[in-house]
Amino acid sequence: MDATLHQLGHLLIEAIPTFLSFVLLTLFLRQFYFNPIAHVLEERRKATEGARDLAQQAFDAADRKTSEFERALQLARNQIHQEHEAKRREWESEQAKQLAEARAHAEALIQQARRDIAAEVEQAGSQLDAQVEVLSRQIIDSLTRRRAA
Repeated sequence: MDATLHQLGHLLIEAIPTFLSFVLLTLFLRQFYFNPIAHVLEERRKATEGARDLAQQAFDAADRKTSEFERALQLARNQIHQEHEAKRREWESEQAKQLAEARAHAEALIQQARRDIAAEVEQAGSQLDAQVEVLSRQIIDSLTRRRAA
């Protein structure tokens, strides 16, 4: 057992330079390889986050502009709709006014035509009365001549 311990101690003493080399290599790599890589990765992360922040800000600004544009567009649509409705009401009132004028004019023409027809009927009646009298005398004369003959 003594020999085993002695060999173990000798193995440990021989492993010290390897262990020290490993520790020095680890420190060297950490100082000259891993720390610079970590520093570059950190700078990239910051740059990426900065770009993401700028992109998010640009997206938020675009979203605000889109909302403003949509609001302006909706206001313009409402205004156009109101103007369209006002114009339609104006056209309807103008059409109703023209229709009323046309009806009044047609009614006046109808009344004038009725008066003209009534006057013609009266004139025709008086002419018929005059002709009836002439015709009745002719018929009576004709009948009396036939009887006399």
